[in-house]
Amino acid sequence: MTSKKAKSSDVSLIIRIISKFRYGLVLQVIRNQLARIGIGFTPYYWVQEGIDYTEMPEIKGIISDYSVEFFDAKDMRIIVENARGYSVQEFLSWLKDGRKCLGIKHKDKIAGFMWINLSECKFKPGDICLNKDEAYLSDMYTMESYRGINIAPFIRYKSYEILKKMGRNKIYSVSEYFNSSAIKYKQKLNARNLKFVLNIQLFNKLRRSFIIKTY
Repeated sequence: MTSKKAKSSDVSLIIRIISKFRYGLVLQVIRNQLARIGIGFTPYYWVQEGIDYTEMPEIKGIISDYSVEFFDAKDMRIIVENARGYSVQEFLSWLKDGRKCLGIKHKDKIAGFMWINLSECKFKPGDICLNKDEAYLSDMYTMESYRGINIAPFIRYKSYEILKKMGRNKIYSVSEYFNSSAIKYKQKLNARNLKFVLNIQLFNKLRRSFIIKTY
């Protein structure tokens, strides 16, 4: 019996190790440990969206119960009460800077939101100014009670329609390598990875970006 239990335990350990490598968890742990001593590395994809035709994703439920609209200052407090990792002050400053918050409501409840920047791509490795026909999408967030029903791809698709009416035909975003959920919903929309980039930061003094692959 002891031998069987030992073998079962060994198999379980191997499966857990394989799983960690498979889903990038080992690299994420290593990354977090290095960040504590001032060494940061961020692998990410530079992505172009809205270029290949795809059918509008369907939300599970009654579609007429949902509405897509731009949120304003009064919505920010409601958002941060239900979204982790953000503050009202941060979102209000984004609105003041000219960024647009596109959201989706289920009846009167906020189900999700994302941010659109028409002037620049603001990402830690370095800001990039945008042309008049470009837009940068970021900070997609689905409220916990609405996850698993296709909210993210639906609102993303709607953003393409809105931006193209505004003359913004080149739509970009960043997908961090460890953010599997973002990668998945963008794949549903036929988004295209343009570059795979590694950004390295050493003790807040040196920052360098390396293009690992161009697609």
